[in-house]
Amino acid sequence: MVSAATLASGVLYNFDVALQPILIRRALIWRAISFTMMLLGGYYSSLWLVLGGGFTSGIFVGIFWPTYYKIQRICQIDFSKWNLRDKLAGALIVGISGILVESLGVEIVLLLSLVSIIISAEYSKDLTVDEGCEEIFTNTSEYSLRIFSSNPSLIAMVEGAFNWMTNLTRLLVLITGLLQVVNLPATIGLGLLLAFTQTIGAGVTCGVKEWKGESKKLDYKLLILGLSVSLFSSILLVNKLTWLAGMILLSVGTAIIFPLLKDEVDQKLDRIGTGGRGLREYSRNIGRTIGSLIIASIWVTMPELYALALPIIISVIIITYLCIYSMRNISIN
Repeated sequence: MVSAATLASGVLYNFDVALQPILIRRALIWRAISFTMMLLGGYYSSLWLVLGGGFTSGIFVGIFWPTYYKIQRICQIDFSKWNLRDKLAGALIVGISGILVESLGVEIVLLLSLVSIIISAEYSKDLTVDEGCEEIFTNTSEYSLRIFSSNPSLIAMVEGAFNWMTNLTRLLVLITGLLQVVNLPATIGLGLLLAFTQTIGAGVTCGVKEWKGESKKLDYKLLILGLSVSLFSSILLVNKLTWLAGMILLSVGTAIIFPLLKDEVDQKLDRIGTGGRGLREYSRNIGRTIGSLIIASIWVTMPELYALALPIIISVIIITYLCIYSMRNISIN
């Protein structure tokens, strides 16, 4: 999936595809194809159809999110508030899905998801952006591989690897039943874990911003808090006794820093003339691909908790360094 997402977002960026609302509907069509292939794959017990469903789901990710985030910025939607709503809705859906999977089976959940995607595709026909709104983006930078060594691109890339390695590690450990929450089946345990963690971090960022108001100093302090929580919790992942507590805290930390890093990267990309072209999501997908290869290699060769935790710890340290460099002119006093 991540390879397909990288490919799709790379096509959007490298070929300077206009990120217009029509792409939202096309992405949802790819998502519908994905769920249909997975349903058929489950029905016919075909691994190739399931893999095809995963690939087309990656195409959806690579097209949908760069386009949606650009439209979101044009509409001037507060990202931290949106992120909190998204995490609340996502946690609820994951929790319900876990219960439905256990009681009704995967096929019913996929069928319900397919219906929701079709409804979303219909609603997307009414999605429009006023002419002239895209003038907020100044695309003056030339296409060059050097752009991927820029600070904002590197932050997005490492953050993508960090989040994906965290998610993949959690899935491998929990879905295989190595660890469960309150003795529930693994799928329900994972749903409950997500329900009680990511929304907390998103709520911290959104709540503090609402309380104290918007400022770069506040963002810097929140980012330091989120990265500190992430680093401490990732260290807890090395031991089986502290792994679950570490993963819960890590979900909080990643949810705190996600909207802050997004805003920082978007602003920096605007300044270097690459705003609104999907470079952030392209860089994140590259990072996700690299992170997948790292965790997969460790899982095959040395599936130990400390080995899986090491690249997560290193990625947090790299993000911290890049953010300190990016925000070096900001005083937190």
